[in-house]
Amino acid sequence: MNSKKRYNKRIVLLCSVQNTFVLKDKALLENQGHQVKLISSPPYKDPLWFVWNRIREALLGLFFIPRADAVVSWFNDYHTVIPFFWAECFRKPKLIIVGGYDAVASPKLSYGLFLKQNTRQKLAQWTYSLANKIWVVHSTLAKGCPVAQKETGTTSGLLSWIPKLKDRIQEVPTAYDASFWKPTGSIRENGILTVASFTDLRTCIRKGIPEVFSLAKALPEFNFTIAGVQFALENHFSIPKNVRILGKQNREELKQLYSIHKFYIQASKIEGLPNVLCEAMLCEAIPLGSSVFGIPDALGDTGFLFDSSTDIDAFREFLTLENTAFGKQARERIQRQYSLERRQEAFTSFLNA
Repeated sequence: MNSKKRYNKRIVLLCSVQNTFVLKDKALLENQGHQVKLISSPPYKDPLWFVWNRIREALLGLFFIPRADAVVSWFNDYHTVIPFFWAECFRKPKLIIVGGYDAVASPKLSYGLFLKQNTRQKLAQWTYSLANKIWVVHSTLAKGCPVAQKETGTTSGLLSWIPKLKDRIQEVPTAYDASFWKPTGSIRENGILTVASFTDLRTCIRKGIPEVFSLAKALPEFNFTIAGVQFALENHFSIPKNVRILGKQNREELKQLYSIHKFYIQASKIEGLPNVLCEAMLCEAIPLGSSVFGIPDALGDTGFLFDSSTDIDAFREFLTLENTAFGKQARERIQRQYSLERRQEAFTSFLNA
């Protein structure tokens, strides 16, 4: 009797960092009966570690890809190049999932794959040309975001640089597990929360932390929480007294934070479709969001959108409304717009094409 497990498909999944959304896709594919081999290449700055990543990708790619049914890369960068070379050699279907960095150029924020005309960009253009399908988590990562162009001079959208990709691009948003991300039943405080992996000053600026501090100073009657800080934020900013700083949080801790804060703010200047915003909305936190990329689509009419021209009185007016229904409406919107079933269907369509 052959006890060897049979899989529907064998998939090689590429990433640089094993972020939550990468691991969610791995689990989603495995739940569909597929075997997933993850090749993760952390973005080391040391040249020796950089070379080791490429050697490791070459060896693992040559071992896994000939027997795979498809190769999927979360983001397009150095970690995509060698595995896609093997995938092209062995004629395997290739998918790139674009999340934000790999479709923008922002000189003001020193951010984006297309910021510099260098080898990195040329390699990325080559791997884009090899992809059979390219998923963007929001349409602005294909067509561009006019608000980001106006606010920060950020050029965005793959079609700005590689128009010939148009027929291969598909909008496939990330998905969220509403059975886990739900209110804990804790008493909500009249507070405002923001969450990210804040590992350096550049990330803080891109995520709008200076704007959050300005709001905190102008709204002393509200308490603010910034979670996920992993460096000395106080060395770069004067932190208002009504701001609480927390370190990295696990899933259970995040769910509790989302559930005890009345509001969640996403003040980012560049953002594809923010996972933390959608998770917070599922936990019925009322969303406040900047008018860039996928944030307006996530919010819909369940919260408050702002830009650089929005004055503090408009913020205060919204925050003091009798807006108890917005939290439940926010949860319903994310459940409707970004279900796991929608993403499962997209993967099935790609794998069976």
